[in-house]
Amino acid sequence: MAWENELNDRKKTILKSIIDVYIQSAQPVGSRTIARRHDLGLGSATIRNEMADLEELGYITQPHTSAGRVPSDKGYRFYVDHLMQAHQLANDEIMRLKQAMEDSVEELNQLFKRVCSIVSSFTGYPTIVMSPQLSEALIKSVQVVAIDEKHLLVVLVVEGGIVRNRLVKHDETVKEENIVRMTNVLNSMISGMKLGSVSMPMALELMTVTGLSGALIVQILDAVKECIRRVESTDVYLDGITNLLNYPEFSDLIKAREVLELLNEEDVINSLARSAMRKPSIEVRIGSENEIGPMKELSVVTTVYGHKGRSTGAIGIIGPTRMTYSKVVSSILYMKDLINREILRILNERE
Repeated sequence: MAWENELNDRKKTILKSIIDVYIQSAQPVGSRTIARRHDLGLGSATIRNEMADLEELGYITQPHTSAGRVPSDKGYRFYVDHLMQAHQLANDEIMRLKQAMEDSVEELNQLFKRVCSIVSSFTGYPTIVMSPQLSEALIKSVQVVAIDEKHLLVVLVVEGGIVRNRLVKHDETVKEENIVRMTNVLNSMISGMKLGSVSMPMALELMTVTGLSGALIVQILDAVKECIRRVESTDVYLDGITNLLNYPEFSDLIKAREVLELLNEEDVINSLARSAMRKPSIEVRIGSENEIGPMKELSVVTTVYGHKGRSTGAIGIIGPTRMTYSKVVSSILYMKDLINREILRILNERE
């Protein structure tokens, strides 16, 4: 039987009340609490019977004998999909987010670090931001600079203020004019091209033009390729891990340590970010829906950002399964719009 047809209106109302109270209190919820806090027109005995049915159906559980009930992962899933009311950010919350983003940054990676910090501070939950896939970004310039007699520095500048460099060590005598020629040739060949469509020239083609040896030209071209690869590879930022310690679910030091160590594993965070990229809309993964063991104590809300297929990345919020889902969803959607606006500004694009 489909979940949405499993519950009548009364059970849905009581389940929503249980979850709303539990999200606020983190304490098992009893029938008297529901009757007292919510004007359902039902007595405690009726509510108690309905709660027994909800427990039998797997939407709530009773952690201890004679205790109240707490939502199960199944209950949270039904709540998010069918019962959760849309949360409208208050004017002061909107102003808080806007003001935090007021100081302009001129480099995309600075933007993502800032967003990560702002969202984790605003929601009180750990936040991850994955930088965009930049295969479509344009190369602005490439420079070859002599550091000393034995070292050259290859510098690649990409739109969005992204800069990557690579050191080239050599044992040759190199004239400054030849380095200038190499820089000019590289710029004429790849400046203005998309990262993903760059085709590097052959070393033999450049030897007579630049006056450099074939071996050194190969080193320089390899350095340019490495810079391109590093720009195209995504970075994942994480902020606010220790925020989890503010929640009673993680008052157990062993459990807290296990979760914190997990979130400090680069592969785990990268996996969460890459998974988010597969779904363009909001995705909410609750407890046991997460594949990794200790993540079953957590919920993860993610969405993607970007503009017309360019500069597409992901943002996610991690919290206990008792997280304030409606506020998290509204916050992440609002920040998505702010990120898109800032990307347009930095890349100097116009609709």
